Amino acid sequence: MVERVAGSAEAKLLAAQGIRSVYSFLNTEDVFEILSISCSTLNDIKRLVCLKADDDTYIVKPGYRASMQYLYQLLEQKHDEILKVNRMKFKQNKQSQSPNISENNHDSVEDSSKDDSSLSSHQQSSTTTTTTTG
Repeated sequence: MVERVAGSAEAKLLAAQGIRSVYSFLNTEDVFEILSISCSTLNDIKRLVCLKADDDTYIVKPGYRASMQYLYQLLEQKHDEILKVNRMKFKQNKQSQSPNISENNHDSVEDSSKDDSSLSSHQQSSTTTTTTTG
């Protein structure tokens, strides 16, 4: 999916970091930060994603940064939509169960009050108590 939306170099960059889920991607502060490490495994990705300056520093190409930002925004938006739907479903389930629970609680309170009439008032009250270069 990353390859289709952002591109193959971006997919390779995420795979090299072990970012395999939306959650890990959204919680990675800067996916390009790893490119600052001197590592032969990352050299092919660096050549794709970065420009090499005359002083041998690497600068992430703006297009790759924009692709990752776009992917981030899409996934964050979809994640937020899913959370909203789940919250609504949870509230609906809670509300649909609520009348049954309150009826059951009301019945059990009446039943227990008959049995607990001999409790002292003290006993009753105590029972109610989240880089750019490489």
